[in-house]
Amino acid sequence: MAMRAVFLLAVVVGLLGGALVAGARCALDAGSGTSGGGASAGATPGSPGATAAEFATAWSNGDTNALYLLLSPAAQRAYPPELFDAAYRHFSTELTLVSLDVGVESAEEGRARLAVRASTAYFGDIEYSTTLNLASAPGGWVVNWQPSAIHPDMVDGREFKSTIQRPIRGTIFDRNGAELAVTRDIRMLGLNRSLVRDRAALTTALVEFGFTKEQVDAAFDAPGGATQRVRVGPVPDEKVEEASATLRPIPGVILYFESMRVHPLGPAAAHVVGYTREYTAEELEALRGTGFRAGDRLGATGLEASQEQVLAGSIGAELNLAGPDGAVLRTYVSRPYAPGRDVQTTLDADTLRAAHERLGSRPGAVVVIDPATNDILAVNSSPSFDPDAFERNDAAALAAITAAPGGPLANRATTGLYSAGSTFKLVTGAAGLAHGGYTPADRLECSAIWYGVDPPRRNWEGAQGLLTIAEALMRSCNPVFYEIALTLYNEADGALSQMARAFGFGAPSGVVGLAEEDGQVPDAEWKRAATGLPWFPGDEVNLGIGQGDLLITPLQLANAYSSFMAGELRTPRLLADAAAESRGAIPLTPEQFDHLKLGLRLVTSARGTASTAFALAGYTDFAGKSGTAEDAGSQQHVLFVAMSPAAEPRALAAVVLDEGQSGSMEAGPIARDVVLAALN
Repeated sequence: MAMRAVFLLAVVVGLLGGALVAGARCALDAGSGTSGGGASAGATPGSPGATAAEFATAWSNGDTNALYLLLSPAAQRAYPPELFDAAYRHFSTELTLVSLDVGVESAEEGRARLAVRASTAYFGDIEYSTTLNLASAPGGWVVNWQPSAIHPDMVDGREFKSTIQRPIRGTIFDRNGAELAVTRDIRMLGLNRSLVRDRAALTTALVEFGFTKEQVDAAFDAPGGATQRVRVGPVPDEKVEEASATLRPIPGVILYFESMRVHPLGPAAAHVVGYTREYTAEELEALRGTGFRAGDRLGATGLEASQEQVLAGSIGAELNLAGPDGAVLRTYVSRPYAPGRDVQTTLDADTLRAAHERLGSRPGAVVVIDPATNDILAVNSSPSFDPDAFERNDAAALAAITAAPGGPLANRATTGLYSAGSTFKLVTGAAGLAHGGYTPADRLECSAIWYGVDPPRRNWEGAQGLLTIAEALMRSCNPVFYEIALTLYNEADGALSQMARAFGFGAPSGVVGLAEEDGQVPDAEWKRAATGLPWFPGDEVNLGIGQGDLLITPLQLANAYSSFMAGELRTPRLLADAAAESRGAIPLTPEQFDHLKLGLRLVTSARGTASTAFALAGYTDFAGKSGTAEDAGSQQHVLFVAMSPAAEPRALAAVVLDEGQSGSMEAGPIARDVVLAALN
């Protein structure tokens, strides 16, 4: 397992990628010179300048053998080759050197001054000047070398020491401490292609073991040298022994550990938790010199992306000058280290799994909220995907995800826009009670045909008699809500749209951690701006049953009903340390709230439209509301909001299915079962 311990990173020259801070400079002396870009032109052969230029070129090229040949006999006696080479290697390692540019600033008898520009992986670009002591010799000049030739501060046994601390990414937990995203050491199977004797036979063996042919082919065809290790894929824990016994003996097969981000719930939490990605070349260029390198990862979607600053931590890098006893004498660069911190969410792993399983292959979304706290327990979108395919950079799996029908990468729960259908009737009833002059005692005609606008509108369930608003919710009677909407149009212009916004529609929920769409609440101002036409009675009537130009997200739907039960619009909580902030009261009296809540309980009763999935099936302590909404052409999507216990719900599920015929019969059972899972 990867350990969260701080560690000292020894960086080998030439193994670091081009991770330099663009434009960053760190002067290691008081009077930093300008790099001369290698040997100075025009130096007279045999002159001090020629020797200085040759030294500068050899050092820029990392050729310590050539450097050593320029030393005086006295210097060579004082510093044997291995000691001389070790001094330069130590300097390169401690500075995390990537490249070096040494030029000659000046040269005269007895001395030369060099301008050094060191590009480093962790400390940016470092510029300084140093002095070469020169001595005359037959045929020219030689270097009376001392360690101060590397850097002027390297005197009296002083040398550079660096400490590098790379954080391990924090873990994302559910509300109970279950891991939703964690960095682990994963057993991987790889190949040394230079040792493979029979590609076809090896491919067959790996496919029989459980890898796909696409994975194996991608490994064989991966860029890089034949001896470079290439990844095939992870080995499941339960098959490690089998892999060791049957695959490891095959020439070219390698079993090794690789630190990798994994998401234990897989597709069940893919959209809300997200995944990571590698930094792009452009991003690495912008981060040059800060320690970021090819292969480093950052959050790409979901909580992995929104909580990047918390999860990632920051690379610590300190460059010091130490005395012979190891004591720090001077600090040149100090970049603070911060460990990756964990993130605890309000999510519930079991509820996420249940929602994923109940959605199955049906395109749609589920959002589960605890109305008592407004904690989000689950956010699911279908179709989903394996987030770890991105962590593995599994080309075959990623291609399949991209090509899959239904857009599995889209998070329908927060960015899918749908008509609310009859789930919006709760809002219409609220507006009628608050602004339309209606009371809980009033009864309205649920007729077979409603003649309030032209052309008349048919009630597909037929006449239901005189109904209170609560009973109209129970029967989902369109004519009653048509009538309420028309009354509001005539007597309380804009009240229905205002009530919709009081429920949170038409604006982001404000949840921290997820990207979401605004949705749309149409009104006269919106229509005039969008079409140049006035707002007609038919527009208001369409809005009254959640049709027309109204667009909502499943998250907004869940939060609207949860907020209604609390009496105020609240920001849903996804992070355990976030606040469920109030965004304003829903303008209803206690009597009006009670009447509408009665209607939601009646929906699931033996007389309600959802009786088959609830009361008649033995599920009696529920409340909810169904919806069926028309899309383009003949397609419909269906919705259901269910909650339990009915009086004081502790779990509420909003379900939207992209295709369907009945919200009560199709979305209702899914919402019911997910609520039960959340309560268990």
